[in-house]
Amino acid sequence: MTALKICGIKDANTLVLLQKLSVEYAGLVFAESKRRVTVEQARTLIAEAKTSADAEVLENMNRPFPHLVGVFVNPDVSELDRIVNQVPLDVIQLHGQETPEFCQMAQKRFGKPVWKAIGIGTGSDSIIEKLASYKNSVQAYLFDTHDPKQAGGTGKKFAWENIPDLQRMVAPFQAIIAGGISIENVETLLSKYAPALIDLSSGVETNGEKDAHKITILAERVKQHGTSYECTR
Repeated sequence: MTALKICGIKDANTLVLLQKLSVEYAGLVFAESKRRVTVEQARTLIAEAKTSADAEVLENMNRPFPHLVGVFVNPDVSELDRIVNQVPLDVIQLHGQETPEFCQMAQKRFGKPVWKAIGIGTGSDSIIEKLASYKNSVQAYLFDTHDPKQAGGTGKKFAWENIPDLQRMVAPFQAIIAGGISIENVETLLSKYAPALIDLSSGVETNGEKDAHKITILAERVKQHGTSYECTR
């Protein structure tokens, strides 16, 4: 019952591949990153994917277009306005130090689910306190490895043995797991912890670029663990 998100999409071919594989979520990074896309690039690759030769066939095969997740790090309201009003995003993912009030504002202003990333590795007490503060402000929590120099995409995993505690702490909200997931360890993650959704970027890349073979293998392994569902409140 685990859904899949592939983050850091930069080209239409990869987006079409995700649709072919019935991957539920595709992440577009608008923050400073080697995977960053501009508004113009995002609009172009989405349009190209939706008008590709495979698009109509895939829709008829009941393989819907992936939900588009916009990834932001400490944006201001004007940045969100500019991007969300021009790019057809389905979810807003906030990966910085955004406050609960900011998350709630974003959800109300744009009418879209907000996922809040929480860095793991900064101490259990601070995590418990932080989760409680966001309780009424977000629709899902994304747990990623804490890195003081980089917000996500590090390729490092946190202590997965803490996942059950995190899942209990955020219930009935859903816990998204990110950080260090790969085709080599994904089956262990799914079998032991059955997360609602897993989020990969570097784990399906080769030399910094999305690898179609790795994405295909990863998606097939996730499918083997059951039908997925949308990650909403």
